[in-house]
Order: sequence, then structure tokens, then C-alpha cells
Amino acid sequence: MKTKLLSSLILLAGLCGCAGNASTEYTRGIGEYPGNVCDYDGPEVVQGGEYRNLALHRAAWHSSSYDYNLTGHLATDGIVQEQMPYHIDVQTHKGPVEKRDKERIFDDNTTNISIEGGDGAYLLLQINGGKADADKIVFNGTAICDLDAARGWHADIQASSDGSSWEVIGSFKGKDLPGDVHMRANAGGGSQNVAVSSGLKNVQMTAEMKEYLRMMESRRNFAFEVEIPDGKDYSRFRIDLDAPAVQTWNMAEVDFFKDGAEVSILPSYNFCSAWMSQTADDEWIYVDLGGDAKFDKIKLHWICPPEGGSIETSDDAETWVRIADISSDDNEVSVKGKGRYVRLSIDGAADGDHVILSEMEVYGTGGVTLKAQAQPQAEDGRMYLTRGDWKIRRAPQTDADGKELSTAGFDDQSWLPATVPGTVATSYFNAGAIADIRYDDDQLQISESWFYSDFWYRNEFEIPDDFAGKTLILNFDGINWKADVYVNGTYAGRIDGAFTRGKFDITDLVKAGETAALAVRIYRNDNPGVIKEQTRQYTDVNGGDLGADNPTFHATIGWDWIPTVRGRNIGIWNDVYLSSHDGGVTVDDVFFDTDLPLPETDYAEIKPVITLTNHNDNETSGSIQVKYGPLAFSSDVTLAAGQTADVSMNPVRLDDPELWWPNGYGEQHLYDTEVAFTINGKTSDIKKVKSGVREMSYTLEDGILDIFVNGRRLIGNGGNWGFPEINISYRAREYDIAVGYHADMNFTMIRNWVGMTGDEEFYEACDRHGVMIWQDFWLANPVDGPNPDDEDMFVANAEDYLRKIRNHPSIALYCGRNEGNPPQSLDEELAGLVSEIHPGLYYISHSASGPVSGYGPYRALPVNEYFGAERGRDRLHSERGMPNVMTYESMTRMLSEENRWPQNSVWGIHDYTLENAQSCATFNQLIGNAFGEPSDLKEFTEWAQWINYNGYRAMYESRGWNRKGLIIWMSHSCWPSMVWQTYDYYFEPTAAYFGAKKGSAPIRIQWNPVSGKVEVVNNNAMDQNGLKAEAMIVNYDGKVVYQTSADLDSKEDTTTPVFGLALDSPEISDVYHIKLRLLQGDRLVADNFYCLGKEDGNLRQLHSLPKVKVEADTSIERNGDKWQATVLLKNTADVPALMIRLKVYGKKTGERILPAYYSDNYISLLPGEEKEIVITFRNEDTRGEKPAVEISGFNLDQNIKD
Repeated sequence: MKTKLLSSLILLAGLCGCAGNASTEYTRGIGEYPGNVCDYDGPEVVQGGEYRNLALHRAAWHSSSYDYNLTGHLATDGIVQEQMPYHIDVQTHKGPVEKRDKERIFDDNTTNISIEGGDGAYLLLQINGGKADADKIVFNGTAICDLDAARGWHADIQASSDGSSWEVIGSFKGKDLPGDVHMRANAGGGSQNVAVSSGLKNVQMTAEMKEYLRMMESRRNFAFEVEIPDGKDYSRFRIDLDAPAVQTWNMAEVDFFKDGAEVSILPSYNFCSAWMSQTADDEWIYVDLGGDAKFDKIKLHWICPPEGGSIETSDDAETWVRIADISSDDNEVSVKGKGRYVRLSIDGAADGDHVILSEMEVYGTGGVTLKAQAQPQAEDGRMYLTRGDWKIRRAPQTDADGKELSTAGFDDQSWLPATVPGTVATSYFNAGAIADIRYDDDQLQISESWFYSDFWYRNEFEIPDDFAGKTLILNFDGINWKADVYVNGTYAGRIDGAFTRGKFDITDLVKAGETAALAVRIYRNDNPGVIKEQTRQYTDVNGGDLGADNPTFHATIGWDWIPTVRGRNIGIWNDVYLSSHDGGVTVDDVFFDTDLPLPETDYAEIKPVITLTNHNDNETSGSIQVKYGPLAFSSDVTLAAGQTADVSMNPVRLDDPELWWPNGYGEQHLYDTEVAFTINGKTSDIKKVKSGVREMSYTLEDGILDIFVNGRRLIGNGGNWGFPEINISYRAREYDIAVGYHADMNFTMIRNWVGMTGDEEFYEACDRHGVMIWQDFWLANPVDGPNPDDEDMFVANAEDYLRKIRNHPSIALYCGRNEGNPPQSLDEELAGLVSEIHPGLYYISHSASGPVSGYGPYRALPVNEYFGAERGRDRLHSERGMPNVMTYESMTRMLSEENRWPQNSVWGIHDYTLENAQSCATFNQLIGNAFGEPSDLKEFTEWAQWINYNGYRAMYESRGWNRKGLIIWMSHSCWPSMVWQTYDYYFEPTAAYFGAKKGSAPIRIQWNPVSGKVEVVNNNAMDQNGLKAEAMIVNYDGKVVYQTSADLDSKEDTTTPVFGLALDSPEISDVYHIKLRLLQGDRLVADNFYCLGKEDGNLRQLHSLPKVKVEADTSIERNGDKWQATVLLKNTADVPALMIRLKVYGKKTGERILPAYYSDNYISLLPGEEKEIVITFRNEDTRGEKPAVEISGFNLDQNIKD
């Protein structure tokens, strides 16, 4: 049995926040977010004492589950039911449809269930524990036909209430082929469906056109629609399909309707609280009590009991001790047990095909309980409603309405302590109630239907005495998906959409010095889609119906780089706070538009736009007081009662401004600014923000977009962020690390893909580090999700969001949709909003067409193919990527021991699927070509770093000729994944990081394998004169067979071919190296090292290299809160030392210290060569351990530890 320890161990490891007893000097641990102890807003976990049900809301693990809803998680949720749980069976004449596939016909996506044609073909749908409350059913799909076979077909649809007595409710037949023919044809550069008509017979067509037409004629779209008779409680439906010419019936959707509206029969819409095993064979379920416990009674609420079994305990979930036997009649068992884990081992089902357990209760003492952290005190007129007495509960388990729930003193003792800010699922994880979605395949332990629900949050807090007599505004910086807000028994208002803010004047609802009660109903998404489970071979279809609910966290439905997140990250995901205002006018948003007299920069014109709201019932006059760096100025304003207005102040001149530049172009100077609104000299509100002086401009020469910052062309090298963190648990620390890594890789741009990253801290980090933002709106590829159902909500979110982010100098570009155009009306709205709210910024409709390009590729390619790629060569390319395997240490943190090797389906769950876009078989093939087949995980991960480095370097180096920029897919990983990243979820940079860093350097020297030239590429290093390029060809064993050099000057934004290299000399070994250096006098400007094979990609000759020793002189010093390790490496051997990796770690535990910044890594040294590596990291990440450096390498005889 697999051991599932990680989530529970994490829960107990230092979860006390600033209000607890844990030290705040060190972070919470690798991969634990938020990492800063003071940012953790969940409850403290403390040792339990009183006698109680120890298993209540404790995480449980099962051996199997029938579907994604009836999981072991529900056996400890506190809900007992006796009836058969609602679930569905789907089968064809070939047998039952697998768990992963049976919901495909209900997902409103491009998936289907394939039914083999021939005699007796059918599809059977069976609803258990319920019925179809519908008056119509429609079967939609495509029949794949043999055009040379006999014609004629019929389809009969039957229905039953008991599976024994069937009634035919619809029949369809025809003499030709079933369905209609549709074909894809290009029209005006787009693509549309065009019906094949008899008119095509008169068109003269080529043989290729005829073949295409014949193929399309064989694909027949069908839709069989039948009425369900009144008064019939059908729970089973069967469609029998008979057509000699049909080879496959691809059933895409089975849709049910009631009174003209579609209704879902999915189990996730029909919650039942029970664990149901997948089989009747030996099964098990165990619960983690969180800590040592003693217990004397176990209650088992069976729906379908086992034949027999046993109760077992364990301290580690590995070694189990049998303490009692159970039979089918046992509902309460007296025991004398102790331990942390309690397991039911089940010897088959007593009756039927499954064991079904509604609830497992373990009575005793010990375990753990939860203690809320103290809410922060009010400061400067603002009180954050963080931590404190927040509680959460599923809405269906709550009879009270919002008015009652928002009454002080309401009994919520049975509710779960909530984490605010945080998603609903985060609250349950921090409380120890569910497994860790990030670890191994534990996402499959969490019930989909439990989290597909509305949830209530409630909180009680005291209004500070000094808030008396002031206007009080309750602020929500972000919820998902929609929310109703109640305060002290009164409805305060509503928030619609995940990316808008809520502001409610509650002045008349609360009193200073008294307790206020707050209740928030969070609404589930209308269109959640279905669970996607990736396999060893395949990903699932990206995206889906959740797009109809945009703006929401669309990615959480599941993509080929993120699993389906249970609950889709609904909840109060951003800050909630109460602000007080002495005067009733608030400063909502601040925007400083800056203008430079380019090409001169001796002064800047600052044009402030201040958004104000008058919350008073009367007209109010006052003054806007502005401080901008050394400047101070003001303007008088009068606001009508209840008015919100953008106030454009007169421009002011700032002489000799310090400019804000993108990373690598100059400094990122940010001015401190302060905007206050005063009434008769008294401050009503004040807002402090940073502002950067920079001017954006754009050209469209030949229809190709170029971006300029302060008059210099921006080369937009960087990466896509699909999502920040799977649970939205990043805070300022994590954003600073991640964006800082991007800057360290010489990146200048991050694409906020589909706008999924909404935290202000992300934009602030980009401002500080000079990484510009390509900002998408919330529209995925039209294939990956429908247009939003509520366009008005979408526009309202967009308008508020633009006001929120427009002051950030890092914003470079807005985009309407990923890989497609928004609906025309929405496209026009978005373009108009950008022009109005963020003047001077450019808007494009489509992320991969027109002035920019995209569409991958996404698999691992040989280096030469990147250099030969034509797609996007002449313009900024928005997506290109390849898998990226983590280090051995990260792989073992992500996977349980039994799933580490060989590659299996759990690798697929973590995105390493052999087919589809990432096509990880291509990565495996490159490893095999280079080194042979790896024997274990460690060898695989070490060899994988070669592929990581070479591929990511090549993606950027291959863009050198036009230097239009590349936004790789992706640079950042939101969860433990093995594809499309430069550093992993734990902030460990892989070799890809350093390959990307080399390929994106401001100036670099590189080998172009297609042109056969050594090139100097100057992206943004200003003009560099007096350079010298040097090249050596070195055999695999270190023998120099050729060297040359040339002098050159390099202008900024140019590529200079320097000289060619002849690689056909017989003196060159089967594997050889190219060593390049770029010098300016004695200063090394850039270098590069390539390990190549005469047979492309074959490096196996390296296995014959002898093991070598490398000298390492290491010094480690602390300066305040920072550490620096300096390592001088020297290769004293006669052969190259290859792929040398440095790793900083803690001496006590041997665990890595992360994050860490390496000046270089995964380097190779020729004989006699030396190199200095500088590593910097923060003391907070050392866990109090003494840091050390470990050095390993491909052919080092042993690891070096200082």
C-alpha cells in the first residue's frame, strides 16, 4: 500500500502564524505557500485533549473510489446518510466505460465516448440512487462511416425505471448514411463549418481535394432528440445503433433538458456523502488523526457493508497493527487502540459490487484540534479581516439565511475554521480535512461533489472605538465566483466575477466599540465542467465549459499543465478589510500617466488621474493633495452625492526624471507618491503608491508589432504564467522570488496568460524587477472554452481591473483573447476600455495572429529544429515550449516511493504524458538518443538536465536573427509538474533556467547550427566596441583540434555573424565540444559551451570519459539577512568535467536551501579551466541550519561537499 504522509506532516510542521508560538525568523519550508509565517492566515494546529470524534474533518485515503465524487474524503465529513449514493454507470456493448471517460458525454467539450460499430452496438446510461428529472434527451455525436459499405441505418432509444422493463421512446432510421456531413473550410483567413451540398459536384477538384472531401463525407454528425413522457421516472436510457457502414459511433454529448433549459445528471450536481469503492475486492480506507491518539470506540455507518475485515492502527501509515475484526453486522466496535492512523481493511463486499461507507467515527482523546489566529489590529484607519473568527460551511448543510448568519452570537461551533484570504479548498486543507492536491495522485482522494457547492463564510469582529463618526467601507479585493454580503442582519451587496473589487458602505450597519457579524455566501460556478485525469499516455482535453463563467479561474477546470482543482478555487481569495474615512470621500485608484519629449528625457510631464467616491448623501467639496517624488501640488474638487469620478488634474513638469526601464535596459526607479483627499484641512482618505516614469510606444511596420520603452525597442524575451499557484497561496514573498528569477534569467516580459494572475503583489514585483507584462483578458482559445455567458459582467470586471493595474509601469501590452478573437462586441468594448482607461497602451485582439504569432510547438525538439523553425520568425512569438524534468530531489518530494520509477500514470497526472501537446515521448527519445535508456530515476533526472539546458537555450538563441522576442510556454510552474517551466514548483531552478539565462543574455556569443556560423547577438547591451570573439573545437576527451578568433564591434539590437566553423574534419571525435568566448580587453563579456555529436543528439561516447576530480574553493558568508556562497571551481584533470551542478543545502538535514540565486550552474570546464560561481540566498530560508555547497557532475568521481 502506498504511504500518504506528506499532507498531514506538512500540516503539523510549523503552521503557527505570527500570533502563535512558532519562530517567524524562518519560512515554513520548501514548497509551502505562503512561505512567510506571518502570511499564513489559517488556524493553528494544536494537540487535542477532550473526548470526541477524532476523525471528524480529518483527511482520509482510500484504496479506490467508484468515481471522482464518492471518495474517502466523505467518510469523515460529519454527514451520515443511509440511502444509496447517487452515481452513474455508462457502458457499451464492449463493457463498462472507465471512470476517467464516462463523464465525457456530459462535459460540453470536444470529448466523446467511442462505440465500435457493428451488430449489437449500444450505449447504456444508468442513474443509480436517483432519476433523470427531465422532459427531453438529445444524443449528439459523429458517425465514422465506410463509404463503400451497405447503406441504411436505424437507432432506437429505450428507457427504464428498473433496468428490467424497457420502453421505446424514440426511433430513427434512414436508407443512406446516418446524420449530416459538415466540412472545415478556410474563409477569409478564418475557419468555419460549411455544409457539403450537391453544388460541389459541379466544381472541378484536384485529387487531393477529392480525397479530403471523401474523408469529410465519411464523418456524419447526428443528433437524436426524443421527448421523455410525462410522469415517467426513468433512471436508465439505452440507444441501440445499427448501421452496416458505421465503423465508429463517437458519442459526444448526451444532454438532458427540462422546460427548455439544460439540466445536468452529473454526480457532482447531486451530492451524497459516502465513500464507494471501485470494486468488491479487498479494499481499504484510513484516516489521519493528525497526531498521537487513544481511542476506545469506532462507529461505522455502512450503506453496503463488507463481508468482513479488520481495524488497524499505525504511527506512520506504513506498519499496521490489527486491533479488531469487523463483520457485515458491525456498526459500532469497541477497541483499545492508539496511534495516529486508523485503517479499515475490507475483505470484499457482503452484497453487490461495491463497499459503501457513509461515515467513520473514531472516539477517543488526543489527535489535533484547531485554534484560530488573532486578527491583526487596526492601523492607519484600516483593519484587515484576516485570520480571526472566520468559519466556513457548505451552504446545503446550513438552514439559516444570510440575515440570520450575520447576527452576532449565531452558533457556528460546528463550522470549520476558515482561512481568509484563501479558497474554500484551502480552508479545508489548512484544517487537515483533505489530502494534498499537489502530492503524488492525492487529488483523486478529494471529492468533486463536496466542493461543487455554495459555501457560507462568517466572521465576528469588533469595530474599533476610533472608527466612531467616520464613514466605514467594507472592502473585498477578490472573491470567486460570485458573492452575497450580509452585515449585522442586513444585505450589504453583491460581487459578480473573480477579478473585480467589492466596496460596501456599512457605516449605518455597525457601531464603534461593538461586535459586528459578517456573512458571505460564495456561489459555485454555473458551468464547472468535469474532472480531467491525465494518464501515462494522454492528457485530457484542455479547458472546457468553465469558460462560460468568465471572469473566473478558468484554468482550474484542468489543462495539460494543471489538474482539475476541486471547487475551481471559489472562495474569498484576496484581502478583506474595513477602512474608515473622516469626511466620507475615498481615494479609490491613482494613475500617473507620464510623457517624455523623446528622444530627449530631460523632463517628464506627469498627468494624474485620481478616482474618487463621495459616500455622503450631500455634495462634498475638498482638495486633492499630491506628492510625487520632489513635487507637491493640489486641485480643488466638488463631488455630487454618491458620485464616483475620474478626476484629471493639470499636468505637472518633473525635471531630470529618473526613468523606469525594463530589466537589462537600465534601472527600475520608482517614485514614492502620495494622494490625499482633504476636506477643510482634514484628511478623508490617503493612498500611497509607487510610480515609474516611462513612455510606451509601438510601431506596426509591415503589420508586425514592435514595442518601445523610452524610445528603445523592447526585445520581449520571457515566459507565460498559466497560473500563479494552484491554491492561490502566493503572497508578496513568492511573487518577488518568481519574478526575481525571471529577471535573473535576463527576461524582460511575462505573459499573464488569460489573466489568471490577479494579485497586486505580482504587478508590484514586476515593477521592482523590470519585467514587463503582456496582460491577457480572461478568454482562452475558443476551442478550450466557450464565450462568456454574461458579457456585461465581463466588461465590468475588465473596467475595474484596468483601473486597479494601470498605474504599474511594467504593463506593456493588452490582449483580448488567447489564440482567437473575442466576440466582436466584446473585442470592441475591451479595445475601447484600454484606450479610455489606460491611454498610451496598445491592445491586440489575438495572442497568436496578426502583429504577433504563436501556436507552439510544445514538444521537445532537436536543437537544429528550433533554429530552422519558420513559424513566428519575423515577430514576437507568444508560445513555444518543451517538457522540463525536475531534479531528483524535487521528483522525490513530489512522488511517493512506489511511483518514482519506472514512469507510470502518476507521472502523467503530473503532466508527463507521452502524447498530446507536450509529447513527453519526444523528451524520452532525446535522452535515449543522447545517452541510452536510463536505469533509474536518478539517472533519468541527471541526463534530463542536458535536454533541459540545450532545448531552452536553443529556443532563445534561435530567435537571434530578428530578435523579435519569445514568450516561452511556460516559464513558471503553478504546481509540481514536469513540463513547461524553467524552475519547478519548489523554486528549484533546473538546467533549463540556466540555458534560458544564457540564451537571453543582453549580449551573447552563440553557435548557429543551421547557418554554421558563430554569432554575436546584442539584444540590449548598448553599443559595444572593441570586442573579440574566440572559438575552439575540442574533442570529447579535451583535445583541442581547432581554434580561431576575430575582432568586431556590436551595435545594440543587432546580430553579427562572425565566422564559420568547419566540423567535417576527420580529427574531430564522434562527440565534440564548441567553446566560445566574447572578450572586451581582458573582460569576459560572454561565453558558451556546446556538447555535440556528429550523429545529431548522440552523446554516448561521453560514457567512456574517465571520472575526474574538480578543485573547489568555497567561502560562505552572512551579511544581515542574506548569505553569499562563492565557489571557485577548477578542472585539474586532462579531460573535460561536464554538467557540473552546484547545490546549496543545510548541513543538519541535507535538505536544499530554496530559493537560491546562482550566477551560473550546470556548467562544463575544459582541462585547466576555472570558473567562479556566486550563490545568494536569504537567511529566512535556511531553517536555522548552517549552509553548505554540494558539487556534482556527469563525470565527477564523487560529489564534493564543503
